[in-house]
Amino acid sequence: MKEFEEIRKEIEKSGKTPEEIARIFSSFGLTPDNPEFAKKILEDAGLEDLTPEKISEMMKKLSDSIPPELKKKIADFIVELSKYIPAGPMPEDLKKFLEGWKGE
Repeated sequence: MKEFEEIRKEIEKSGKTPEEIARIFSSFGLTPDNPEFAKKILEDAGLEDLTPEKISEMMKKLSDSIPPELKKKIADFIVELSKYIPAGPMPEDLKKFLEGWKGE
């Protein structure tokens, strides 16, 4: 869990804007062209083999613990980042979720 914890600590210390968070991710090698590292980070965090129900429960707990101003910054960052990921359009349910975070 080393890399995941290091990234989390860096975000807590200096992740004030989407750009700063993106720099932290990049400094650890978490970039769109490195999907294996992203997979390893998810495994380190215990997020492999998740069911939709588990994901929903985790997202609810995470969402409840984040201050509204940080939710907006995270949502803005994800929307901006999605423009550079060649995975196709963002799913509608994810768009609605992020819009909810922006509106809080």
